[in-house]
Amino acid sequence: MLSRPFISLYVAVFVATMGISMVSPLLPVYAKELGASGVWLGLTFSIFAVVQAIVGPFAGRLSDRYGRKPFIVAGLLIYMVAAVGYLTAQSFAQVIAFRAFSGLGTSFVFSVARAYVGDMTPPGQEGRWLGAFATADIIGFGTGPLIAGILRQEVGFRSVFVAMALLLAFSALIIAMWLPRQIPRHGRAGPARQEPRVQMSFADALRDPLVLALTVHFGLLALASGASFSFLALRLEDGLHAAPIMIGLAFATQDLTGGVAQPFWGRIADRYDRRPLVAVGLILNAALLVALGFVPTYTLAVLMLLGMGGAGALSNVAASAIQVVAGRRAGMGTVLGLGSAGNGIGIVLGSVVGGLLVDLSGIPAAFLFGGLVMAAGVPFFLWLTRGLATKETVAGLDAAPSAAGGS
Repeated sequence: MLSRPFISLYVAVFVATMGISMVSPLLPVYAKELGASGVWLGLTFSIFAVVQAIVGPFAGRLSDRYGRKPFIVAGLLIYMVAAVGYLTAQSFAQVIAFRAFSGLGTSFVFSVARAYVGDMTPPGQEGRWLGAFATADIIGFGTGPLIAGILRQEVGFRSVFVAMALLLAFSALIIAMWLPRQIPRHGRAGPARQEPRVQMSFADALRDPLVLALTVHFGLLALASGASFSFLALRLEDGLHAAPIMIGLAFATQDLTGGVAQPFWGRIADRYDRRPLVAVGLILNAALLVALGFVPTYTLAVLMLLGMGGAGALSNVAASAIQVVAGRRAGMGTVLGLGSAGNGIGIVLGSVVGGLLVDLSGIPAAFLFGGLVMAAGVPFFLWLTRGLATKETVAGLDAAPSAAGGS
């Protein structure tokens, strides 16, 4: 697993996610200083997800046709240009435009990098590989705000964007130098194989119940998260009177727990039926999310987040492993791209619905809604995937591989 391609992709995704988490808390402040208010402040967050939802599927599908590496390098460079662009912005409209441009860049990085890892993954080890790779996201999101806070305090506001641009440039160089254009066979030494050339339309891919189930699953998960976690900081500060440093620690608790649990759950997902693992993780996560909106103390809120980190890692790694199986028969980039679209749409809709609920009934209503949405996705996922194989073996006994996966 720890091959040069895997490590270089891990670095790319880690840097991209760290870049998002470094600037996301700063951009609304930056835009407000330039005169933004109301819906314009909201756009500094949501426009990123809008672009990712639109571009992500096409980036994944095109990478099935033309190869993964060019898209990943281009995405990192686009994201780097956006980071530099923030430094030149003279109005909040320009900040929003560069935020959209960065969404274009990450659309080329996230789903395509995961598709490359999926191509390398040996049949039967999807959970182990995707569980290890997913820690790049979690650690990146966890460390980004910390680095941004230190830089902003010690060097200055604009240093965050400079550091982000330098990291992205370094990551693009690593990918250009280390990542083979032809994907290594299952991540082991030996002759490389041609990247997938299967071309499948989105409509045809979504006719596969497994692809449809996964796309809806990631969309509903993002809807629940967007509706609730947009207000977690307010819940902790206004509702539970937590100090800023305690709020940061609460966010880190979930990220670190998920990061530690992800590789462990990945091995479990390779040994047992993945469908009930997705369901159990979602149900536990949903219950804890609802409780998070109503617990009376900060300590209990942290315990809820601790449990959500573990439960979320369980459902995520099992679903990601199933994505690889679906990608082998419907096009790895296409399947990962559709999942990215579902995630982007869910975040945008969730933040809007959550905001309306908070205005009508208060912050706890957003957490209740998020938990109910997450729980509602369980029977839908189990029904769509009934009778379908969610694993493959090397011999292809559990699910016959197709040309789409290149296995």
